[in-house]
Amino acid sequence: MSNAPEIALLFSSFIVLLVVRVPLALCLATSTFLSMMVAGMPPVLVVERLYAALDYFPLLAIPFFILAGFLMNQGNIAERFFDLAQAMVGHIRGGLAQVNVLMSMMFASVSGTASADTAGVGSMVIPAMVKKGYSPGFSAAITAASSTMGAIIPPSVLMIVYGSLANLSITALFMAGIVPGLLVGLSQMAIAYRRAVRDGMHREQRPDRRRFLHAARRAILPMGVPIIIIGGILGAIFTPTEAGVVAVAYAVVLIVILRSISLKELPRITREAVLMVALPTFAIAAAVAFGWMIAFLKVPNIVGEMIEGYDIGRQGGLIFIVLIFLVMGCFIDGVPAMIIFLPIAQKVAAVTGIDPLHMAMVIVMTAALGLVTPPFGLCILIAGKIAGVPTPVIVRETMIFVAAFAALILAIIFIPGIVLFLPETFS
Repeated sequence: MSNAPEIALLFSSFIVLLVVRVPLALCLATSTFLSMMVAGMPPVLVVERLYAALDYFPLLAIPFFILAGFLMNQGNIAERFFDLAQAMVGHIRGGLAQVNVLMSMMFASVSGTASADTAGVGSMVIPAMVKKGYSPGFSAAITAASSTMGAIIPPSVLMIVYGSLANLSITALFMAGIVPGLLVGLSQMAIAYRRAVRDGMHREQRPDRRRFLHAARRAILPMGVPIIIIGGILGAIFTPTEAGVVAVAYAVVLIVILRSISLKELPRITREAVLMVALPTFAIAAAVAFGWMIAFLKVPNIVGEMIEGYDIGRQGGLIFIVLIFLVMGCFIDGVPAMIIFLPIAQKVAAVTGIDPLHMAMVIVMTAALGLVTPPFGLCILIAGKIAGVPTPVIVRETMIFVAAFAALILAIIFIPGIVLFLPETFS
Protein backbone atom coordinates (compact mmCIF):
# COMPACT_ATOMS: atom_id res chain seq x y z
CA MET A 1 0.00 0.00 0.00
CA SER A 2 2.08 2.94 -1.31
CA ASN A 3 -0.13 5.60 0.31
CA ALA A 4 0.00 4.07 3.80
CA PRO A 5 2.12 6.87 5.43
CA GLU A 6 -0.15 9.62 4.09
CA ILE A 7 -3.31 7.73 5.09
CA ALA A 8 -1.95 7.06 8.59
CA LEU A 9 -0.95 10.71 9.03
CA LEU A 10 -4.31 11.99 7.71
CA PHE A 11 -6.42 10.01 10.20
CA SER A 12 -4.04 9.96 13.18
CA SER A 13 -3.44 13.73 13.12
CA PHE A 14 -7.18 14.33 12.82
CA ILE A 15 -7.95 12.09 15.81
CA VAL A 16 -5.19 13.62 17.96
CA LEU A 17 -6.32 17.17 17.22
CA LEU A 18 -9.93 16.22 17.91
CA VAL A 19 -9.00 14.62 21.26
CA VAL A 20 -7.15 17.76 22.41
CA ARG A 21 -10.29 19.79 21.56
CA VAL A 22 -9.04 21.72 18.56
CA PRO A 23 -12.09 23.10 16.67
CA LEU A 24 -13.38 20.64 14.08
CA ALA A 25 -12.74 22.83 11.05
CA LEU A 26 -9.10 23.33 12.07
CA CYS A 27 -8.72 19.59 12.77
CA LEU A 28 -9.85 18.78 9.24
CA ALA A 29 -7.85 21.53 7.53
CA THR A 30 -4.65 20.84 9.48
CA SER A 31 -4.68 17.07 8.97
CA THR A 32 -5.38 17.60 5.25
CA PHE A 33 -2.49 20.07 5.02
CA LEU A 34 -0.05 17.72 6.78
CA SER A 35 -0.92 14.74 4.59
CA MET A 36 -0.62 16.90 1.45
CA MET A 37 2.86 18.00 2.55
CA VAL A 38 3.96 14.40 3.09
CA ALA A 39 2.53 13.52 -0.34
CA GLY A 40 4.59 16.31 -1.91
CA MET A 41 1.66 18.50 -2.95
CA PRO A 42 1.91 22.32 -3.04
CA PRO A 43 0.48 24.06 0.09
CA VAL A 44 -1.72 26.32 -2.02
CA LEU A 45 -3.76 23.25 -2.97
CA VAL A 46 -5.38 23.31 0.49
CA VAL A 47 -6.68 26.83 -0.11
CA GLU A 48 -7.87 25.88 -3.59
CA ARG A 49 -9.78 22.89 -2.20
CA LEU A 50 -11.39 25.02 0.53
CA TYR A 51 -12.52 27.62 -1.99
CA ALA A 52 -13.79 25.06 -4.50
CA ALA A 53 -15.89 23.43 -1.77
CA LEU A 54 -17.92 26.59 -1.20
CA ASP A 55 -18.14 27.68 -4.83
CA TYR A 56 -21.27 25.58 -5.24
CA PHE A 57 -24.73 27.07 -5.81
CA PRO A 58 -26.91 24.48 -3.96
CA LEU A 59 -25.10 25.22 -0.68
CA LEU A 60 -26.74 28.66 -0.69
CA ALA A 61 -29.91 26.92 0.43
CA ILE A 62 -28.42 26.33 3.88
CA PRO A 63 -28.15 29.98 5.11
CA PHE A 64 -31.57 30.82 3.67
CA PHE A 65 -33.34 27.94 5.44
CA ILE A 66 -31.55 28.75 8.70
CA LEU A 67 -32.56 32.42 8.41
CA ALA A 68 -36.16 31.39 7.69
CA GLY A 69 -36.09 29.20 10.82
CA PHE A 70 -34.74 32.09 12.91
CA LEU A 71 -37.49 34.39 11.65
CA MET A 72 -40.20 31.79 12.35
CA ASN A 73 -38.90 31.28 15.89
CA GLN A 74 -39.65 34.89 16.78
CA GLY A 75 -42.51 36.26 18.84
CA ASN A 76 -46.07 35.09 18.41
CA ILE A 77 -45.32 32.86 15.40
CA ALA A 78 -43.79 30.24 17.71
CA GLU A 79 -46.70 30.76 20.10
CA ARG A 80 -49.16 29.99 17.30
CA PHE A 81 -47.42 26.68 16.62
CA PHE A 82 -47.53 25.93 20.35
CA ASP A 83 -51.25 26.72 20.61
CA LEU A 84 -52.07 24.52 17.61
CA ALA A 85 -50.01 21.62 18.96
CA GLN A 86 -51.66 22.06 22.36
CA ALA A 87 -55.11 21.94 20.78
CA MET A 88 -54.24 18.83 18.75
CA VAL A 89 -52.42 16.59 21.26
CA GLY A 90 -52.36 18.43 24.58
CA HIS A 91 -55.21 16.31 25.97
CA ILE A 92 -53.31 13.00 25.48
CA ARG A 93 -51.44 11.50 28.45
CA GLY A 94 -48.14 13.34 28.76
CA GLY A 95 -49.73 16.32 27.03
CA LEU A 96 -46.84 18.81 27.05
CA ALA A 97 -44.38 16.11 26.01
CA GLN A 98 -46.69 15.30 23.09
CA VAL A 99 -46.88 19.02 22.27
CA ASN A 100 -43.09 19.17 22.34
CA VAL A 101 -42.80 16.43 19.71
CA LEU A 102 -45.51 17.86 17.46
CA MET A 103 -43.98 21.35 17.65
CA SER A 104 -40.61 19.91 16.62
CA MET A 105 -42.34 18.28 13.67
CA MET A 106 -43.84 21.63 12.66
CA PHE A 107 -40.55 23.51 13.00
CA ALA A 108 -38.72 20.73 11.14
CA SER A 109 -40.81 21.53 8.08
CA VAL A 110 -39.59 25.13 8.22
CA SER A 111 -35.95 25.35 9.32
CA GLY A 112 -34.37 22.14 7.99
CA THR A 113 -31.90 22.01 10.90
CA ALA A 114 -32.14 20.13 14.17
CA SER A 115 -30.16 22.63 16.25
CA ALA A 116 -32.50 25.48 15.30
CA ASP A 117 -35.46 23.29 16.31
CA THR A 118 -33.86 22.52 19.67
CA ALA A 119 -33.31 26.19 20.43
CA GLY A 120 -36.70 27.37 19.13
CA VAL A 121 -38.90 24.68 20.66
CA GLY A 122 -36.80 24.22 23.79
CA SER A 123 -36.83 27.85 24.86
CA MET A 124 -40.64 27.78 24.89
CA VAL A 125 -41.61 24.23 25.88
CA ILE A 126 -38.92 23.17 28.37
CA PRO A 127 -39.85 25.84 30.97
CA ALA A 128 -43.55 25.02 30.47
CA MET A 129 -42.89 21.29 30.99
CA VAL A 130 -40.83 21.87 34.14
CA LYS A 131 -43.55 24.14 35.53
CA LYS A 132 -46.12 21.40 34.84
CA GLY A 133 -44.16 18.85 36.86
CA TYR A 134 -41.91 17.13 34.32
CA SER A 135 -38.30 16.65 35.38
CA PRO A 136 -35.82 19.08 33.76
CA GLY A 137 -33.79 16.11 32.49
CA PHE A 138 -36.71 14.46 30.69
CA SER A 139 -37.92 17.83 29.37
CA ALA A 140 -34.50 18.50 27.85
CA ALA A 141 -34.13 14.92 26.59
CA ILE A 142 -37.41 14.79 24.66
CA THR A 143 -36.68 18.25 23.23
CA ALA A 144 -33.27 17.13 21.97
CA ALA A 145 -34.60 13.81 20.65
CA SER A 146 -37.62 15.30 18.86
CA SER A 147 -35.52 18.01 17.24
CA THR A 148 -33.68 15.34 15.24
CA MET A 149 -36.72 15.39 12.95
CA GLY A 150 -35.33 18.71 11.67
CA ALA A 151 -32.63 16.68 9.90
CA ILE A 152 -35.10 14.18 8.41
CA ILE A 153 -38.37 15.91 7.55
CA PRO A 154 -38.00 18.10 4.44
CA PRO A 155 -36.56 20.65 3.85
CA SER A 156 -33.56 18.94 5.51
CA VAL A 157 -30.20 20.66 5.15
CA LEU A 158 -28.54 17.24 5.49
CA MET A 159 -30.48 16.03 2.45
CA ILE A 160 -29.59 19.12 0.44
CA VAL A 161 -25.90 18.57 1.16
CA TYR A 162 -26.15 14.83 0.46
CA GLY A 163 -28.01 15.33 -2.81
CA SER A 164 -25.45 17.91 -3.92
CA LEU A 165 -22.51 15.64 -3.11
CA ALA A 166 -23.94 12.41 -4.50
CA ASN A 167 -25.68 13.96 -7.53
CA LEU A 168 -28.94 12.54 -6.21
CA SER A 169 -32.36 14.12 -6.70
CA ILE A 170 -33.08 16.34 -3.69
CA THR A 171 -36.78 16.08 -4.49
CA ALA A 172 -36.56 12.27 -4.21
CA LEU A 173 -34.64 12.62 -0.94
CA PHE A 174 -37.30 14.93 0.47
CA MET A 175 -40.03 12.46 -0.43
CA ALA A 176 -38.04 9.60 1.06
CA GLY A 177 -37.71 11.50 4.35
CA ILE A 178 -41.43 12.07 4.97
CA VAL A 179 -42.39 8.60 6.26
CA PRO A 180 -39.27 8.06 8.46
CA GLY A 181 -39.71 11.55 9.92
CA LEU A 182 -43.30 10.81 10.86
CA LEU A 183 -42.30 7.44 12.33
CA VAL A 184 -39.67 9.11 14.51
CA GLY A 185 -42.30 11.51 15.83
CA LEU A 186 -44.87 8.78 16.48
CA SER A 187 -42.33 6.60 18.31
CA GLN A 188 -41.39 9.51 20.56
CA MET A 189 -45.04 10.26 21.28
CA ALA A 190 -45.51 6.61 22.26
CA ILE A 191 -42.53 6.84 24.63
CA ALA A 192 -43.93 10.04 26.15
CA TYR A 193 -47.32 8.36 26.64
CA ARG A 194 -45.73 5.33 28.32
CA ARG A 195 -43.70 7.62 30.59
CA ALA A 196 -46.84 9.58 31.55
CA VAL A 197 -48.73 6.38 32.41
CA ARG A 198 -45.82 5.15 34.50
CA ASP A 199 -45.60 8.42 36.41
CA GLY A 200 -49.37 8.59 36.91
CA MET A 201 -49.82 11.86 35.02
CA HIS A 202 -53.44 12.83 34.40
CA ARG A 203 -54.97 13.74 31.08
CA GLU A 204 -55.69 17.38 30.32
CA GLN A 205 -59.19 18.34 29.27
CA ARG A 206 -59.83 17.98 25.53
CA PRO A 207 -60.25 21.44 23.95
CA ASP A 208 -63.67 22.28 22.59
CA ARG A 209 -64.26 22.69 18.87
CA ARG A 210 -64.15 26.49 19.04
CA ARG A 211 -60.76 26.55 20.73
CA PHE A 212 -59.34 24.10 18.22
CA LEU A 213 -60.61 26.12 15.24
CA HIS A 214 -59.25 29.32 16.77
CA ALA A 215 -55.77 27.77 17.15
CA ALA A 216 -55.94 26.36 13.62
CA ARG A 217 -56.93 29.73 12.13
CA ARG A 218 -54.06 31.49 13.92
CA ALA A 219 -51.57 28.91 12.58
CA ILE A 220 -52.75 28.98 8.95
CA LEU A 221 -50.34 31.69 7.79
CA PRO A 222 -47.24 30.27 9.58
CA MET A 223 -48.02 26.79 8.21
CA GLY A 224 -47.85 28.31 4.73
CA VAL A 225 -44.04 28.20 4.94
CA PRO A 226 -43.68 24.37 4.84
CA ILE A 227 -46.50 24.15 2.29
CA ILE A 228 -44.69 26.59 -0.02
CA ILE A 229 -41.27 24.99 0.51
CA ILE A 230 -42.23 21.34 0.17
CA GLY A 231 -44.98 21.89 -2.40
CA GLY A 232 -42.78 24.12 -4.53
CA ILE A 233 -39.86 21.69 -4.56
CA LEU A 234 -41.93 18.54 -5.08
CA GLY A 235 -43.93 20.32 -7.77
CA ALA A 236 -40.71 21.33 -9.55
CA ILE A 237 -41.73 25.00 -9.30
CA PHE A 238 -38.35 25.98 -7.86
CA THR A 239 -35.08 24.45 -6.71
CA PRO A 240 -34.18 23.93 -3.02
CA THR A 241 -32.00 27.05 -3.10
CA GLU A 242 -34.81 29.11 -4.58
CA ALA A 243 -37.15 27.58 -2.01
CA GLY A 244 -34.90 28.92 0.74
CA VAL A 245 -35.13 32.43 -0.71
CA VAL A 246 -38.92 32.14 -1.03
CA ALA A 247 -39.14 30.90 2.58
CA VAL A 248 -37.19 33.91 3.86
CA ALA A 249 -39.33 36.32 1.81
CA TYR A 250 -42.54 34.71 3.07
CA ALA A 251 -41.28 34.76 6.68
CA VAL A 252 -40.47 38.49 6.41
CA VAL A 253 -43.94 39.22 5.02
CA LEU A 254 -45.42 37.06 7.77
CA ILE A 255 -43.75 38.90 10.65
CA VAL A 256 -44.96 42.19 9.15
CA ILE A 257 -48.56 40.97 8.80
CA LEU A 258 -48.65 39.34 12.23
CA ARG A 259 -46.56 42.07 13.86
CA SER A 260 -44.48 39.32 15.39
CA ILE A 261 -41.42 41.54 15.77
CA SER A 262 -40.31 45.01 14.79
CA LEU A 263 -38.57 45.36 11.45
CA LYS A 264 -35.75 47.01 13.41
CA GLU A 265 -34.99 43.54 14.77
CA LEU A 266 -34.28 42.09 11.30
CA PRO A 267 -30.58 43.10 11.23
CA ARG A 268 -30.03 41.46 14.64
CA ILE A 269 -31.80 38.25 13.61
CA THR A 270 -29.92 38.15 10.31
CA ARG A 271 -26.61 38.64 12.14
CA GLU A 272 -27.42 35.76 14.51
CA ALA A 273 -28.29 33.51 11.56
CA VAL A 274 -25.05 34.47 9.78
CA LEU A 275 -23.00 33.66 12.87
CA MET A 276 -24.73 30.29 13.15
CA VAL A 277 -23.92 29.51 9.52
CA ALA A 278 -20.31 30.80 9.50
CA LEU A 279 -18.53 28.14 11.57
CA PRO A 280 -20.36 25.15 10.05
CA THR A 281 -19.61 26.56 6.60
CA PHE A 282 -15.87 26.60 7.36
CA ALA A 283 -16.21 23.03 8.66
CA ILE A 284 -17.99 22.02 5.43
CA ALA A 285 -15.17 23.50 3.33
CA ALA A 286 -12.51 21.74 5.41
CA ALA A 287 -14.48 18.48 5.30
CA VAL A 288 -14.65 18.64 1.50
CA ALA A 289 -10.85 19.09 1.37
CA PHE A 290 -10.41 16.19 3.80
CA GLY A 291 -12.78 14.02 1.76
CA TRP A 292 -10.93 14.93 -1.43
CA MET A 293 -7.69 13.77 0.20
CA ILE A 294 -9.34 10.48 1.22
CA ALA A 295 -10.39 9.93 -2.39
CA PHE A 296 -6.94 10.93 -3.70
CA LEU A 297 -5.27 8.41 -1.40
CA LYS A 298 -7.69 5.73 -2.71
CA VAL A 299 -9.06 4.92 0.74
CA PRO A 300 -12.51 4.00 -0.73
CA ASN A 301 -10.86 1.47 -3.06
CA ILE A 302 -8.99 -0.08 -0.13
CA VAL A 303 -12.23 -0.42 1.87
CA GLY A 304 -14.02 -1.80 -1.21
CA GLU A 305 -11.37 -4.48 -1.66
CA MET A 306 -11.71 -5.43 2.00
CA ILE A 307 -15.51 -5.70 1.70
CA GLU A 308 -15.28 -7.79 -1.49
CA GLY A 309 -13.47 -10.44 0.50
CA TYR A 310 -16.62 -11.08 2.53
CA ASP A 311 -20.10 -11.84 1.25
CA ILE A 312 -21.92 -9.40 3.57
CA GLY A 313 -24.79 -8.51 1.20
CA ARG A 314 -26.79 -5.29 1.05
CA GLN A 315 -27.97 -5.34 4.65
CA GLY A 316 -24.45 -6.09 5.87
CA GLY A 317 -23.09 -3.24 3.77
CA LEU A 318 -25.66 -0.83 5.20
CA ILE A 319 -24.89 -1.94 8.75
CA PHE A 320 -21.18 -1.38 8.08
CA ILE A 321 -22.00 2.14 6.83
CA VAL A 322 -24.20 2.81 9.87
CA LEU A 323 -21.39 1.80 12.22
CA ILE A 324 -19.00 4.24 10.52
CA PHE A 325 -21.41 7.16 10.76
CA LEU A 326 -22.57 6.20 14.25
CA VAL A 327 -19.01 6.30 15.60
CA MET A 328 -18.16 9.54 13.82
CA GLY A 329 -21.48 11.08 14.90
CA CYS A 330 -20.27 10.86 18.50
CA PHE A 331 -17.50 13.34 17.69
CA ILE A 332 -18.37 15.47 14.66
CA ASP A 333 -21.47 17.00 13.12
CA GLY A 334 -23.48 15.13 10.49
CA VAL A 335 -22.65 17.35 7.51
CA PRO A 336 -18.83 17.08 7.81
CA ALA A 337 -19.11 13.35 8.56
CA MET A 338 -21.24 12.91 5.46
CA ILE A 339 -18.84 14.84 3.26
CA ILE A 340 -15.80 12.95 4.55
CA PHE A 341 -17.11 9.40 4.46
CA LEU A 342 -19.55 9.50 1.56
CA PRO A 343 -16.90 8.29 -0.95
CA ILE A 344 -16.28 5.24 1.25
CA ALA A 345 -20.01 4.59 1.63
CA GLN A 346 -20.51 4.87 -2.13
CA LYS A 347 -17.75 2.32 -2.72
CA VAL A 348 -19.37 -0.07 -0.24
CA ALA A 349 -22.72 0.47 -2.00
CA ALA A 350 -21.16 -0.25 -5.40
CA VAL A 351 -19.60 -3.48 -4.13
CA THR A 352 -22.73 -4.76 -2.34
CA GLY A 353 -25.41 -3.43 -4.74
CA ILE A 354 -27.16 -1.01 -2.36
CA ASP A 355 -29.79 1.33 -3.85
CA PRO A 356 -28.38 4.92 -3.72
CA LEU A 357 -31.61 6.44 -2.35
CA HIS A 358 -31.93 3.70 0.25
CA MET A 359 -28.36 4.29 1.41
CA ALA A 360 -28.91 8.05 1.43
CA MET A 361 -31.76 7.82 3.92
CA VAL A 362 -29.89 5.36 6.14
CA ILE A 363 -26.94 7.78 6.27
CA VAL A 364 -29.16 10.82 6.91
CA MET A 365 -30.98 8.98 9.70
CA THR A 366 -27.71 7.87 11.30
CA ALA A 367 -26.28 11.39 11.04
CA ALA A 368 -29.44 12.69 12.73
CA LEU A 369 -29.02 10.13 15.51
CA GLY A 370 -25.51 11.48 16.07
CA LEU A 371 -27.07 14.76 17.24
CA VAL A 372 -28.22 13.05 20.46
CA THR A 373 -25.31 10.69 21.11
CA PRO A 374 -22.53 11.70 23.53
CA PRO A 375 -20.05 13.24 23.81
CA PHE A 376 -20.70 15.64 20.89
CA GLY A 377 -24.52 15.46 20.73
CA LEU A 378 -25.14 19.07 19.67
CA CYS A 379 -28.89 18.92 20.40
CA ILE A 380 -28.20 17.48 23.86
CA LEU A 381 -25.81 20.34 24.62
CA ILE A 382 -28.29 23.00 23.47
CA ALA A 383 -31.24 21.47 25.36
CA GLY A 384 -29.12 21.03 28.48
CA LYS A 385 -28.11 24.67 28.41
CA ILE A 386 -31.75 25.78 28.13
CA ALA A 387 -32.89 23.45 30.95
CA GLY A 388 -29.83 24.05 33.13
CA VAL A 389 -29.25 20.30 33.41
CA PRO A 390 -25.85 18.50 33.39
CA THR A 391 -25.15 16.55 30.20
CA PRO A 392 -24.94 13.11 31.92
CA VAL A 393 -28.51 13.53 33.21
CA ILE A 394 -29.85 14.31 29.72
CA VAL A 395 -27.85 11.46 28.18
CA ARG A 396 -29.41 9.00 30.63
CA GLU A 397 -32.92 10.28 29.88
CA THR A 398 -32.26 10.27 26.13
CA MET A 399 -31.20 6.62 25.86
CA ILE A 400 -34.75 5.29 25.37
CA PHE A 401 -35.23 7.68 22.43
CA VAL A 402 -31.84 6.67 21.01
CA ALA A 403 -32.83 2.99 21.24
CA ALA A 404 -36.13 3.63 19.43
CA PHE A 405 -34.33 5.67 16.75
CA ALA A 406 -31.73 2.93 16.24
CA ALA A 407 -34.51 0.32 15.93
CA LEU A 408 -36.14 2.45 13.22
CA ILE A 409 -32.83 2.65 11.32
CA LEU A 410 -32.58 -1.15 11.43
CA ALA A 411 -36.18 -1.41 10.19
CA ILE A 412 -35.31 0.86 7.25
CA ILE A 413 -32.26 -1.29 6.45
CA PHE A 414 -34.32 -4.49 6.27
CA ILE A 415 -37.53 -2.92 4.88
CA PRO A 416 -36.42 -0.47 2.14
CA GLY A 417 -40.03 0.24 1.19
CA ILE A 418 -40.33 2.53 4.23
CA VAL A 419 -38.19 5.11 2.45
CA LEU A 420 -38.61 4.10 -1.19
CA PHE A 421 -42.41 3.89 -1.31
CA LEU A 422 -43.19 7.59 -1.86
CA PRO A 423 -40.33 8.33 -4.32
CA GLU A 424 -41.22 5.26 -6.41
CA THR A 425 -44.95 6.06 -6.31
CA PHE A 426 -44.58 9.65 -7.50
CA SER A 427 -41.54 9.29 -9.76
